[in-house]
Amino acid sequence: MANFVVKGRPASVQSSHGNKVNWTSKVRSAAAAKFSSPLNGNDLRIRITFFYNTLPDFDTDNVSKPICDALNGVAYIDDHQLGARLAYRKNINGSYHIEGANPDLAGAIAEGEDFVYIEVDQTDATEAGTL
Repeated sequence: MANFVVKGRPASVQSSHGNKVNWTSKVRSAAAAKFSSPLNGNDLRIRITFFYNTLPDFDTDNVSKPICDALNGVAYIDDHQLGARLAYRKNINGSYHIEGANPDLAGAIAEGEDFVYIEVDQTDATEAGTL
């Protein structure tokens, strides 16, 4: 599994072209530091969690598409390899109990600014067959 933080408020599908270009560039840069080459396979899973200070005025699922597109060629060859795409939003000022947390995630929460935490991994065999 690879996971990483992208600082800032994410662009959504409805964002202006300029905002999407800037955001996807940040996502690609952060991912490039974690992936030496794109993952293979057709059962990949992505979990996207947006930690916010102010409740966003966009749908959480609309944030995932620009991120998935930005990761093409970096985290995976193409986003058609994703068998699962999960998107969450959480108030950064909430109360959390985190055991064994990724240091980047813990550090970003401690900073208290908007960010997105992205995890890309292989789905396991039991999950792939669950409906």
